Amino acid sequence: MKKADKYFRDFSYDKAIEYYERIDDKTPGIYRNLAKSYLMLGNTGKAEENYSALMSTGKYKPKDVYDYASVLLMNKKYDEAANWMQKYYKLNPDDSRAQAFMKDPLYYRRLLQSDLQVQLENEPINTAYQDFSPVYYREGKVVFASSRGGSKLVNRKWNGNRQPFLDLYIADLTAGNTLTDVRKFDENVNKQYHDAPATFNRDGDYMIVTRNVYDDENLQDNKLMLYESELAYDQYWSEPAPLNFNSKDYSCGQASLTPDGKTMYFASDMPGGFGGTDIYKVERRGDGSWGKPENLGKPINTEGNEMFPYYDEKGGYLFYSSNGLPGLGGLDIFVSKIRKGGGYTTPLNLGTPINSNRDDFSFIYKEDGSGFLSSNRSGGKGDDDIYGFRNLGEFKDKIEDCSISGTITDKRTQEPLEFARVILYDQTGKKLSVYETQEDGKYVFPIDCGEVYKMRVSAYGYQPEKADIDTKEFDTPDIVKDYQLDRPGDEFVGISGGGADGTKKGSLCSHKIKPLYYDLDKYYIRYNDKVRLDEIIMLMKQYPEMVLEVASHTDARASKPYNVTLSKNRTNSVVKYLTDHGINRDRIVAKWFGEIYPVNGCVDGVPCTEEEHQQNRRTEFKILNCVQ
Repeated sequence: MKKADKYFRDFSYDKAIEYYERIDDKTPGIYRNLAKSYLMLGNTGKAEENYSALMSTGKYKPKDVYDYASVLLMNKKYDEAANWMQKYYKLNPDDSRAQAFMKDPLYYRRLLQSDLQVQLENEPINTAYQDFSPVYYREGKVVFASSRGGSKLVNRKWNGNRQPFLDLYIADLTAGNTLTDVRKFDENVNKQYHDAPATFNRDGDYMIVTRNVYDDENLQDNKLMLYESELAYDQYWSEPAPLNFNSKDYSCGQASLTPDGKTMYFASDMPGGFGGTDIYKVERRGDGSWGKPENLGKPINTEGNEMFPYYDEKGGYLFYSSNGLPGLGGLDIFVSKIRKGGGYTTPLNLGTPINSNRDDFSFIYKEDGSGFLSSNRSGGKGDDDIYGFRNLGEFKDKIEDCSISGTITDKRTQEPLEFARVILYDQTGKKLSVYETQEDGKYVFPIDCGEVYKMRVSAYGYQPEKADIDTKEFDTPDIVKDYQLDRPGDEFVGISGGGADGTKKGSLCSHKIKPLYYDLDKYYIRYNDKVRLDEIIMLMKQYPEMVLEVASHTDARASKPYNVTLSKNRTNSVVKYLTDHGINRDRIVAKWFGEIYPVNGCVDGVPCTEEEHQQNRRTEFKILNCVQ
């Protein structure tokens, strides 16, 4: 047992299996480790057998149920897998993978009947070893990862699959989309352990490569890092250097550069993600360093593993592999389109023959419909093989890229309404997004096709409007919904009558609200000023029809863009205080102007005292529905 556990921890799965199988009275933990070991070695039959034995003990975890269903998919037992996924949903209803399955339990029937008119061709360069992750490199060449090995004098093998460590190789790309004439890539990049896969910029003179984390001769815990290298004198690659956001506490790898080399997508299991490995995006700074990685969030990432991203700039498509989205087994290849307004469309499973019941990944694509992918499906030459394809284009019409947009206008004047507030809810009433219109009165929300939404539109002095939007009732993905708001007759005109309880309240117009002031470069509310805000809250509760404008300003020091942001933060602080104390957000109109409206002559270049600058660091209040 001790030897088996040690081999399992060291990724020596074949030896772990040898010792686990010698134990007669197997515990649930042994069945679990046996199943994982067989799965890592590609023996899905034995993996299923041990997961089944684990289930029969009754001492399984929710994750075991999900893993068992996943193995059943890989063995093409789709109906049986569906039964276990329903059980997993009952055990873990908050898991997005379970929720996606329950929305369409028979999804696999649609994927198996895919109408993609493409043929996959096993490339002649494949070997009995791992060959995967092809990337386009310069004109007419492809670089890929392989464990086919090098010198016979050095027998370096990775414990995980007993194959040699990965290196980079280069091949010629023929006019028929076939790879030929393989040779090893630069020796400065191919070192002792895993040195693959790689990605290049358009010019082919800048590279990001995935490598093992190791110090001197010691391999560190099977972690991966991203390294960069530059081509010098058009012939020598520099010694790869680690990127600044790498860490020995987590892995980063499988990068995909945009053609200009300024943006990179990659996979990582860094803290703060959704599950196993997630897809991240990071921008390159002007000095050549890389910024802070941004998790792409949902719907791209799940509690499972998202890996091997590839960005197609011309089409705006992000291709990647996942075992957390509904698929046919193992890793499936998905595509999502980057929306013009930001965010990503619901990932589309490319179905057969692109995907199979095994791992399908490392997809690359050209606008002419040709490309390559990697797979360990049956019928290959070895472990992972590279497959070429042509005439792939039908998927573009299946990507669900929907939006709701429109214009908010005054019903009587037909003029667009600035600062109208549009709120989008899902079918259950959960708030999804908020939009505040500009001078043109327009709004836009990216949405998922086929769903039902609720909307609420409001503007000060107008009756709010509500609507239900069932996207299935529209023939176009770009839904247009305009709103014309009514201004009630006297409801919002000069209030001086009695309150709801019949008591005299006095004229709302008689109230003058003094500004709030701020310390230099600050937007927090001073303690003494909270008393004034409390008075405003009491006034707004006394007059439930009152609509308040909150407008903030800064002094002229610092840059204009910075001051706009600072004034916005000041307004947001006041709005938050009001709403936290029971004032409906629809009764507040938020504005911010930076330094453009000083109350004195303290503009750029004019020397002023601190007291004079203080007069400009302010938030002003205006009762909008008070007409004398």
